[in-house]
Amino acid sequence: MPGRDCIPLARGQEAPRLLAVCGLLHDPSAGMRGEEACIVARDGIIIEVREEPPSSALVLDARPVGGLVLPGLVDIHVHLRGLGLAYKEDERSGTMAAASSGITLVADMPNTVPRLNTPATLAEKLKALQRGAVVEYRVYAAVPPRHLEPGRLLAHPCVAGFKLYPSDLERRHSQVERALSLHGVLVALHPELPEAEKPPVEPGGSQRSLRGCHWETAAVDYVAEAYAPEARVHVTHVSCPSSIEAAKRHGFTVDVTPHHLLLEPQPGCLSHVNPPLRGEAERMGLLKALLEGAVDAVASDHAPHAPWEKGGDPLRCPPGIASAETWPLALYCLVAAGALSLGEYIVLASQRPARIIGAERCLQPGCPASITVLKPTHGRYWPRGLSKAVLTPWTGRRTCAEALASIVAGTPTYMALGLPLRRT
Repeated sequence: MPGRDCIPLARGQEAPRLLAVCGLLHDPSAGMRGEEACIVARDGIIIEVREEPPSSALVLDARPVGGLVLPGLVDIHVHLRGLGLAYKEDERSGTMAAASSGITLVADMPNTVPRLNTPATLAEKLKALQRGAVVEYRVYAAVPPRHLEPGRLLAHPCVAGFKLYPSDLERRHSQVERALSLHGVLVALHPELPEAEKPPVEPGGSQRSLRGCHWETAAVDYVAEAYAPEARVHVTHVSCPSSIEAAKRHGFTVDVTPHHLLLEPQPGCLSHVNPPLRGEAERMGLLKALLEGAVDAVASDHAPHAPWEKGGDPLRCPPGIASAETWPLALYCLVAAGALSLGEYIVLASQRPARIIGAERCLQPGCPASITVLKPTHGRYWPRGLSKAVLTPWTGRRTCAEALASIVAGTPTYMALGLPLRRT
């Protein structure tokens, strides 16, 4: 079972043998729609659902504050940096930030320094995650050099699959072909053709025109038609409705980011991201696709940078938006507005991304005891300082929920103030 291999040892405490999490239970896969009850877990696995916690259990009781008990949220696209880029973010800071917003599993991208394209660099990264992470994790491998068989990078159960970047389609054609020929292997595609990365980036609308929707949609069609993949292709951080249509036409899964759904383009470096934030027509198109069920998952593309990098010249600053601390709480505003049901939110932010990455999230006996407890509320996001990336366009934006607790394999890894643990 991959999850058992991908749960960090250094979480600050051992999992309690018997844990009860009480609140309003929601799990669309189990028909739970807000019943007040307790989830009981032993040794990291849910063993029963009951009205009151059993004796001798460690109890997290969110009933007095109306806490919603959900299958643990999952983020299948993050950049935890670390290794040679630890000044931007590291495995501990990034996963602590994620846990504070209810995330119980992250999948880390391979464009690190060094690049995760050999068994040695993957082993180094996995060791750093085991040592520093506070949530369950997976990593993607980068397309390997020519002398290395791609399948060799999948030996460890915590390696989820491959990530394809635009440059891979241009420079590593034979290796891309070999990776995509591996039946059933997950391949996450950054949907832009290499040509989109070549023009100089200019502020404002010019970036959106230079990296237009045509490059994004064409990349989806190109991968499908040029490679006829046997792999499971997942198109990530889609920013254009036409790309969703192309992905579905070819039988690919697809995710969108909260920033492409909810943030407007702004001048300056904070909003500089690839693919770029687009205009209202594209955002409304993405939202329409999400509400109509054409989107499989929401994923953050959390891309942290140091304050001095994101506070610099917009022509030279690195692309990326940091959102690990806030995106599930901002996305919940769609539930608060009545646009999404809570069940649809759970499917998009927990159960379907978990399925894509080869994990499981549910509240039934036999499921992993990885649980998120949220409380609906109204507020604004202000950086807590858990992530090293404190400059983000999410600052001051509205949020509609608070994470009360994140529980990973039966261990509380994040708890809000005022939500005590007690023994029965």
